[in-house]
Amino acid sequence: MPRLARAVLFSSPEECEQAFYEALDGADIEALGDLLLQDDDVACIHPGSARILGYPAVRASWAAMLAAGPIRIRVLARRSFESPTLAVSTLIEELVILQGGARQVVHVLASNAYVKTPGGWKMVLHHGAPAPQGHMPDVEAPLATVH
Repeated sequence: MPRLARAVLFSSPEECEQAFYEALDGADIEALGDLLLQDDDVACIHPGSARILGYPAVRASWAAMLAAGPIRIRVLARRSFESPTLAVSTLIEELVILQGGARQVVHVLASNAYVKTPGGWKMVLHHGAPAPQGHMPDVEAPLATVH
């Protein structure tokens, strides 16, 4: 059944991020494509892979991954920063992967960035990296001069 064309307006970066994880869970490439900024500056780095640039390439990379079915991710920890036009969240994601009938739990350190456009908030970056030894607890340092 053809999907009706509609403008997708996300009123907050949190709403856009929720739509991102729902699209992965539903293996819905159309919904995922709607939340990405349709621009050459969109970027994605899947765990262990190269940097992918531009809307067509990023969307195609997700389409290839979702062709295998839903990606079920549980967010264990989320921190965010938001300005009037940019929002960044850092997360610890938990994925359950089935390989050869065996179930494996994997943790990914992820960053998502969103920009505010005239059409609402859109994702401009997703970066995922495997957590060391499969799991990485949050580490917080007291505020101090970094350099």
